[in-house]
Amino acid sequence: MRESHATASLQMTRSKRRREARSCASSGRLSSLTLQVLWHEEYDGNWMNTSKKSTTGVGNPLRPYGRDYQMLRRNNKSHTKVAHYITILAGFVIPSGSVPSARAAEVSALSLPTGFTVPPESEARLVTRSSDQTVAAVLQSIDSEKRTIAVRWDSAGNRSVFTPMPVETAPDKGVSETTPMILGIVAAPGVTYVNVGVVFSGAYSGLSVEAQRWIDGAARRWNLTGCNAGNNEDQHANGSDNNGQVAMTFDRTGGGSFQVMSDDIDTAPYAFVVNRNGCQSRGRAVILNVRDDWASGYRGYLGSKIAPTNLNTIIQRIVAVRWRGSKLTELGDGVAYAITTHGLAVGATAVPGRFSSETTNFFGNPGRQYKSPVPHAVAWDVAGRRRNIEMSATRSVAYDAANDGTIVGMLQNADGKHYAFRRHGGLVQRLDDLPHPPGWRFEAAYSIGEDGTIVGTGTLNNIPKVFSWRP
Repeated sequence: MRESHATASLQMTRSKRRREARSCASSGRLSSLTLQVLWHEEYDGNWMNTSKKSTTGVGNPLRPYGRDYQMLRRNNKSHTKVAHYITILAGFVIPSGSVPSARAAEVSALSLPTGFTVPPESEARLVTRSSDQTVAAVLQSIDSEKRTIAVRWDSAGNRSVFTPMPVETAPDKGVSETTPMILGIVAAPGVTYVNVGVVFSGAYSGLSVEAQRWIDGAARRWNLTGCNAGNNEDQHANGSDNNGQVAMTFDRTGGGSFQVMSDDIDTAPYAFVVNRNGCQSRGRAVILNVRDDWASGYRGYLGSKIAPTNLNTIIQRIVAVRWRGSKLTELGDGVAYAITTHGLAVGATAVPGRFSSETTNFFGNPGRQYKSPVPHAVAWDVAGRRRNIEMSATRSVAYDAANDGTIVGMLQNADGKHYAFRRHGGLVQRLDDLPHPPGWRFEAAYSIGEDGTIVGTGTLNNIPKVFSWRP
């Protein structure tokens, strides 16, 4: 591409650029989201990021002027890739052969029991996939009761439903008649880990959680006596890798209980990696994922103290963390949901699934309205530098990443609709905008395999489904 071509494109009037942008997006030649993200493309290893009002309705302006263009002119010979993107942004011209035609993705619909769906945003990854192609999900009823169940599908798409055992970590050992809740799920080769919670009452009340193993067709206890977590008895299995390692968090039984409302560090959670060598302590934090020698998660702080997971979560400062071996590094504000074997961590600027909450106290004083921070999808490179994946949607989160750097997650636009996204080859793309069989809406991408297969939640002809999307 000649520099004169780029220069000519840059002379377009602002109004004409806007008209071309809208035409390009509406005609399907290039989605408005892709136009936005092209301007975030990496320049010589550094992400460009401009912050102006969108001309296409979803993101930053297509503003080709200023320092970045001057850098382009000085480095035109060695950075033709960036020059090519600038040309698309400035002139909205797609030269012949620059965008290869893509074949439609192969999308499989995994059926749900009638009356259930999968929420598109949650604190936990609600759909996961193992290397043996097992898919597992937490479903929620669409009625006012919001009941939750755990289901999984084998490689042939056959569905089974989990029957939990009584929650043994509860003070009454789970013998109460309270209906158990499914709070999280992890698909691993040969086993699925299900976090089962139960609300208890008595001298004090709260929530207790136990990680149960789903092997073959039955729930089984898990002997974790080697995990020395002090008085923290609740168990949360949050992630697993192909080596059979499990990211396990222990916290204090009785979330919400008056008697455990203390911000003392003794109530802060413990992180463990459970493998064939037993429980490997990773210190005080919530661990969400493990891949070989790497792991990721977050810490909550109340003031200068590491906070418990069951007290004042809405006013905590959340800090993303990453481990290499037993060494923990804080990455700054946010939560790291997943990590690759190369140390790339992905997540969000805040914990998703948390919204405004009104609180009061036991002395009759007026309640106070707290607002949870809004999450936006981010990544941290191996050097610990934060990279913004998406900052213009209403809400977004990166839930998973593959070793080739492909990142998947969810974004919500101002219209309230949720969209599954994939960041691949430097571009953030909604799965809705990529070639796929008709009738689908993809709302959230929760997990990606090393073969590029993405699983998440959406609808097929307006009927809720879990999808398996293969490029």
